[in-house]
Amino acid sequence: MNINIMSRQSAFDFFFEHAGCSYNPKKESAFAGRVRGATELARAEYVAWDQGYTFGWSIDPYRDSSEWYDEEPPWQVWDCIMVDEDGKIVQSLCFIDFGRDGSPWGDSYKRVVEAELALEQIS
Repeated sequence: MNINIMSRQSAFDFFFEHAGCSYNPKKESAFAGRVRGATELARAEYVAWDQGYTFGWSIDPYRDSSEWYDEEPPWQVWDCIMVDEDGKIVQSLCFIDFGRDGSPWGDSYKRVVEAELALEQIS
């Protein structure tokens, strides 16, 4: 009998693998920058969840991929809002491209975007 047990990836490991990073080579190595970035995003994600923030995703009704690609036909792009417990929009990002026929559902970039918005909010 072959049992496949899925292990849950830690938030740090997820962001280390999927998020981009920036670093100042005069102050830290690329690896240290990646560790710092993953740590900040994991913390921001947790704090946002703990403080009751939620995220909403919708197709951008005003823009599509034709803004930056000549490929036809153009495809939809997405918007994400971050909402506090009172329903007030506190952060947003528009024009998010998941590619042709793409969506945030099941895409790792969804979680990265949400954590980036959370980091902006709690910083």
